[in-house]
Order: sequence, then C-alpha cells, then structure tokens
Amino acid sequence: MPVLLRRTIPWGFALCLGLLGFLFPGESFGLAPLFFLSSAVILGVPHGACDPWVPGWITRHPSRISFLAIFFALYLAVAFLYLLVWRAAPDTATFFFLLLTAWHWGTADASLLFRPGLRWVCFGLGRGLGVMLGPFAFHTQEAWRVVLLMAPDAGPSPSPLWFRGLLIFPLLLTLASRPGKAEWVETGLLFLLLALTPPLVGVGTYFVGFHAWRHLLRLTEIRDQLIPSSDIRVWLHSFGRLLLFAVPLTIATLALIPTLPFFLGLHPIILEQWVGTYLILLAVLTLPHAILVGWIDIRSPFIRL
Repeated sequence: MPVLLRRTIPWGFALCLGLLGFLFPGESFGLAPLFFLSSAVILGVPHGACDPWVPGWITRHPSRISFLAIFFALYLAVAFLYLLVWRAAPDTATFFFLLLTAWHWGTADASLLFRPGLRWVCFGLGRGLGVMLGPFAFHTQEAWRVVLLMAPDAGPSPSPLWFRGLLIFPLLLTLASRPGKAEWVETGLLFLLLALTPPLVGVGTYFVGFHAWRHLLRLTEIRDQLIPSSDIRVWLHSFGRLLLFAVPLTIATLALIPTLPFFLGLHPIILEQWVGTYLILLAVLTLPHAILVGWIDIRSPFIRL
C-alpha cells in the first residue's frame, strides 16, 4: 500500500494528538472518554464490520447466503461464549482481552512487513505488548482505572516500576525481528504518544489511526487487487466503498451497547463507565475477529509495500 496511506497519515495523526496532549494535558484527560468512544463510529467498529465478506474476497468466490448464515452463527457463538466467561470471571476475561489485543494488533502490523514466521512473531509481540504496556508504564493509575471499568474487583494497581521494567521485553522482541529504520521510528513515535497522552487517547489513537486504518487498507488491497503504484484516488475511492459495506453491521453492533450492562450486572451512569461497556463489547468481538484475521494471514500472508 502507498507510503502516504500506510505511514504518513498514521504518523501525522499520532504527532498531532501527542502534541495536543503535551500542550493541553488537563483538557486531554477530560475529553479522553469521549475521544475513545468516538472510535465506535470512526473506523474502530467499522473495521471489523466487513468480516462476513472477507472470506469471499480472499477466495475470489462471492459469499452465498448459506455461507453467511453459518459464518454469523459461528462468529456470534464465539463472541457469546466469551461474554459468558466475562460474566463469570471478569478479571480473567479482562487479562485475556489485553493479551489477545496485544497479539492481534501487533501481528496485524507485522503482516505488513513479514510473512508469518519467527520475525513476524517477534515483531508482532514486540509491537502489541509495547502498545499495551505503555499506558501502564507511563500513566499507571489512569490505565488501571480503565481496567477497573471492565473488572471492578481487580484490586489495586501494581507499581509503575513493575510495568516500566516489563517494557524491556517488547523492545527486545522488536530488536530480534530486525526491523528497518522506519519501524524503529514508528516504535519511538508510539511510545512518545503513549507517554504524552492519557491511556484512552494514546491507545484510542493507535486503535483508530494505525490498527483499524491499516486493516481497512489491507482489505481494500485484497478486495480490489490494488498495488502500491495504484493512484491514491483509486485507493481512497475503494476505501470509501469498503466503508459502505461496514455500515449495516456497525449500526447493529452499536445497538448492542445499551443491552450489555443488564446482562453483565453493570450500572453505567457517567461517560467513563460507558467506556467500560464499550471495551467489553470490543473484547467479545475481538476474539472471532482475531481468528478471522489469523486465517487471512495464512491465506493472504503478505501485502506488497
């Protein structure tokens, strides 16, 4: 995919948000819940709402109604089973969600650089663990408050020094993957973003501006068989068409948010508490989505740069 779309736009987005967080720390913390919730409509939920059509795009065979029915049944069954686990053991479910997100986000970025293999695993774990650990290392109390929104009985937060010590592992894993200079620059930029902004802003920026954006670009390339030299206008037109596919399921997904608190016994009142509900919805949908993306990595493992 073109460098402008793959790298310049996400980097610019991260630099702007990081600068705003540095210049206006009070305002950024106050607006953090609203910023993160906005990802529900700004690429966050839409990037997974194309999932039912992805197998057909990969195999070059239009998905039939019978296949879509089976796909939805399996997809929702996996999500519902995870939701039942969350209801029974929210602490365990939250910890699994953080690990799953680290793997899913990290390997998604790795798939733009390497074929599945040792370097792919090392870079993926390094990137994902770095993004997940960064908020806890730089803003421990605020990040732990987000954990408590999903797992109210998680207890007090560990020491910031513990999380800062753990940051050595994603850096060593990234080093082991032998990435290029651009990947090191991006890693440094992400750590700077996570250090300068509240957890919900830093992670939300990565979620929307890096992960969801690049995933949709990857689907755009697969669906329309684009190449990096294709005109930017062609890429953006195809990207817009892809978003249209996401509209119906995005709306359906957002309609589930008000129902989750009743099922889980939660009572969200303020905006921050609704962030917890939204995160749980993302969590239960991330599991089947990550399984599908893993299949994409096997069937269409490398994106031409």
